[in-house]
Amino acid sequence: MEKFKLPKNLLDKAIKSGNEYGWKKADVLEVIEAARQIPMANIGGQVQYIWPDATCELYWLDYDSEDKKEKEDWVTFCNRTAFECSEKFKNLTTTDIEKEAINSFEIIKHKFDEGFQLNDHQVFILYFNDQETYQDLRSKYSSRPRS
Repeated sequence: MEKFKLPKNLLDKAIKSGNEYGWKKADVLEVIEAARQIPMANIGGQVQYIWPDATCELYWLDYDSEDKKEKEDWVTFCNRTAFECSEKFKNLTTTDIEKEAINSFEIIKHKFDEGFQLNDHQVFILYFNDQETYQDLRSKYSSRPRS
């Protein structure tokens, strides 16, 4: 639910993929920065290609941040994760993502061969946490019995 704290103009650009939200490449850095300013932690994300009949996730093309460090205050965590996600995203965009998708998914190769503009279906999923949700998750998982 944290994504609903983002500014309306960015939420209006969001693309829903199951229970996840993503944005076009041109909007990703703006979304990451908006989350940082709220402040929300940028957990990261990955590339997907979305059609009505299929979703193909290139999970290995991610831009995830590292977990919160012990004694790291919330604002520092949000600033760090925004920087990490932004840098990884910028590095990722030097990859030939379309070629990677065509070589990895038969359905994408088929759609490309049919003349689909693949970039029209390319979405960059983003995950966020606000401080309350993060603390709730930590409490939930830290109180579980360990095996």
